[in-house]
Amino acid sequence: MIDMKKMTTIIISSILLFNLLLIFFATASCEEINTNTFYVGGSNEGNYSSIQEAINASSDGDTIFIYAGIYNETIVVNKSICLIGENKETTIINGNNNSDFVVWLFYKVNITGFTIQEGPLFGILIDGNGYCNTFQNDIKKNRIGIYVSGSINSNIFNNTISSNSEIGLEIENSSNKFDILMSENNTIYHNNFINNSQHTNDASNNFWSYNNEGNYYDDYTEFDKNNDGIGDEPYKILGGSNVDEYPLMMPYSGTIKLKEFYIDDESLYTMLIVGMVVAVLFCLPIAYVWYRKYYKVK
Repeated sequence: MIDMKKMTTIIISSILLFNLLLIFFATASCEEINTNTFYVGGSNEGNYSSIQEAINASSDGDTIFIYAGIYNETIVVNKSICLIGENKETTIINGNNNSDFVVWLFYKVNITGFTIQEGPLFGILIDGNGYCNTFQNDIKKNRIGIYVSGSINSNIFNNTISSNSEIGLEIENSSNKFDILMSENNTIYHNNFINNSQHTNDASNNFWSYNNEGNYYDDYTEFDKNNDGIGDEPYKILGGSNVDEYPLMMPYSGTIKLKEFYIDDESLYTMLIVGMVVAVLFCLPIAYVWYRKYYKVK
């Protein structure tokens, strides 16, 4: 006979455990859970014409979906919301060099699916208590691609950070008795740093990889002798003592790619020496026969 009291206790405990697992293992995503969704652009009635207008009308927990288009504005996101671009190639926030930043994020903001460009100083400024997720964006043609100030536990991943004139990603680390701007325990991984004047600057304590996978840097010149797509030597993060222990050999596009053409200097030298020895051993008999035939004194 089943003890109903024990069975009820087991069921309730299982439900509580399941909910706890959902909380602790939640990943960075923008999901609609009993929240309002606002739309920007597109042709539907009631859609907002600017991103900032939709942000101003939203509340914590809401989602803002932005249709493809060029949005010539700078935005301040001071609410815990999700910003989703329709397509990062065609949903463009263009600062037009009108302000120090293109996008200014505060606390618990998710932003994904945009090209963010033309900021005279910052493409994305992450400022405040942190816990922001910046992923699957193209951040380019700014002075500094992403600037992190006073932020903790934010995640920056799967972005392409390119053609920024000063630094691709800079993390603030300064403190005095008037102001504390320490940024630490942020995680940066699966980003592609391409054609920036300087890729990184970080003097604080942050993580430049996740699950043994780091970022791609187009100036990384070390080898991948075991051919797993991860560089054999760490990549030095400028500004402090941080390193990316698992730099990617090829740009990240959803999977770790192997470098197709790989030249190991040591192996190259070995092959050259072996080749020379083989050539000499091959040529000696021919030279001897030729000498015997044409030059041997009769």
